[in-house]
Amino acid sequence: MSRYFGGAAFTYWSQRVATLRKQGLTLTGHYRYYDFEVTDVADGRTAAARYCEDQNKAYGKEIKSNKVLRTKASNKGFVLYTLQAARDSAGDWQVTQQNWKKGDAACVRG
Repeated sequence: MSRYFGGAAFTYWSQRVATLRKQGLTLTGHYRYYDFEVTDVADGRTAAARYCEDQNKAYGKEIKSNKVLRTKASNKGFVLYTLQAARDSAGDWQVTQQNWKKGDAACVRG
């Protein structure tokens, strides 16, 4: 994970994964990503981007029992992500900041 996430984004996702493991949960199902757009690039070292994600066929799952925690599909399952990225010393792009808005009209699909 440290190859693709840095700064605040790495801290958030590291803590999120640790919390899910502590709760005995993992993820399963299908995530769909679409409408990816790079919105800004500065000097080849930093960039901003946005994309949509459909989480309506993705679920939590209890690790011990393999029970899938299904949820009902809704507009909140469509998420708009905005992110900032920067190249690290090895030249890899890392997400350094990430925000999201569930149910954003730009991402909701029929």
